Amino acid sequence: MKANKIEPKLESTKSDPKSVLHLALDVADRGQHTAVAVLQDARIELRSAIDSGLELAEKLAAGGLRFARKLVQKLDDAGNDALVGAEKALTTAVQTARESQSAGELTAGQAAA
Repeated sequence: MKANKIEPKLESTKSDPKSVLHLALDVADRGQHTAVAVLQDARIELRSAIDSGLELAEKLAAGGLRFARKLVQKLDDAGNDALVGAEKALTTAVQTARESQSAGELTAGQAAA
């Protein structure tokens, strides 16, 4: 058997300048759409990051204010306790001084008698 040999035919086609122009315009159009889509995605991600940062700052500020309120309350309570303690100490000191004075008068009165 004889092997059939197939020879490829190469046809030269002349490129039509209009079709090349259309191809270039399609490539440019797709490139433009892709670039704009990438920039839109970047804008959305940037906006999301900034919003998250602002929410974090807002929560930190609220937490700082809560902490400041609690700190002021604790300082006020400590000041109140200190004043109550000082009042009790002064009252006790005055009472002790009066009792000492009365006891001294009694002792001096008994010695004179």
